[in-house]
Amino acid sequence: MNATKTSSIRLIGLALVTCGLLYPVVNAGETGTPQEGVETAEVQQVEEHPPAGSAVDTSCLRCHEPIREQIEAAVPHEPAADEDCDMCHNPHAARYENLLNVRPRALCFSCHREQALSFQTGFVHTPVKEGDCNGCHASHGSEHPGLLRAEGNSLCADCHQPMFASLENKKVHEPVLEGECLDCHSAHNSGFPNQLTGPANKLCSLCHDATKAELIESHYDIPIQGARCTSCHDAHASVDTGLLLPVTHEPFADGSCEMCHLVESESPRLVRATGARLCLACHKEYPRSDDQFVHQPVAEGDCASCHAPHASRDKHLLTAGLEQTCLSCHADIVQRKASARSVHPTDFDDGGSCGACHQPHSSQENFLLSQGPIRTCLTCHETQRHGHPLGEGRLDPRTGTVITCVTCHDPHGTEFSYQLRGDQSRGLCLECHTSGD
Repeated sequence: MNATKTSSIRLIGLALVTCGLLYPVVNAGETGTPQEGVETAEVQQVEEHPPAGSAVDTSCLRCHEPIREQIEAAVPHEPAADEDCDMCHNPHAARYENLLNVRPRALCFSCHREQALSFQTGFVHTPVKEGDCNGCHASHGSEHPGLLRAEGNSLCADCHQPMFASLENKKVHEPVLEGECLDCHSAHNSGFPNQLTGPANKLCSLCHDATKAELIESHYDIPIQGARCTSCHDAHASVDTGLLLPVTHEPFADGSCEMCHLVESESPRLVRATGARLCLACHKEYPRSDDQFVHQPVAEGDCASCHAPHASRDKHLLTAGLEQTCLSCHADIVQRKASARSVHPTDFDDGGSCGACHQPHSSQENFLLSQGPIRTCLTCHETQRHGHPLGEGRLDPRTGTVITCVTCHDPHGTEFSYQLRGDQSRGLCLECHTSGD
């Protein structure tokens, strides 16, 4: 065989060895040294993958050194500690980020099967609902119990920044101050709003004994056992040393409980009158006598359906934010907004859209509008760019009523743009304007 051909064969053989497709056979003596005359320089440089005698996952950690540090933490994730990387990851290619075998939610629940169902009942923490286990837990290892990424306030504050920012310059509830969020909240889900671990009043009584004389005295000697503490107190922090909510009813703030309660009786929590009769003793202006339309709760004397009697987070002592309070009864508006393609904007100074157009107690206009169906709209929409005739003398041929903005628009939402009640290309117009017009 000539020298050129021999050289070519050697180069091909070296290439195959380098790619791992061909392993050279070397006759070795008892000491393991190759026989004389066998070329071995290239063979000695080839490295098996993984190295001989090593576990598969060692080869992963050889490149992913930061993962090794996580696994060696105080609390390692069991599959990572057992070097079972392929339980979660595909070593070659995958459809999901970080070469995960399946979506993160399904991946975690493939082992944590019991939690897959139990975590979806009751009031569910948003990360759990969205399947974002890694929002709170580390995948490979952690210095904290439960593979948590951090402990106490440090972990919760990552998402609940507005609440923790509001603690500044306030009297802070002791569990919050000490980072013990789980004293009151369940991390995954619970049967109570805000993932509380129990009913709010019973939860408070675990630390605050309502039968103690000191606590009763601080409430003007009115028994508070069984009361809903969070109707007056903020569970996290307040500018008030007693953790009172920021908006207080004047008699309550002044300690003038006798204005509403029979404080000298055997049952000092009883009120002097029921429903609106009690409220109207002071708030005589509601509803206005000259208003034709009265909001149903006002007409029924049910002031407490919207207002808190003692304290609130929201102005006017609303039981919740303005829009949330309204929508707690007007469920049809919630459904319409959810399915609508076009909804009226809600970024008003009063914190919600309802109060920008409607009066809360009574009005001279139908639907409790502030100034009627045209002037109410014009408080924001200063010009009528389309120039369609409106108002007196302009009647809807379908109903015989005066044409207003809401003749063509539904501000609560529709499937058409600009909150129109029909197709703007012509269909809506043709309901009134026939081809002969």
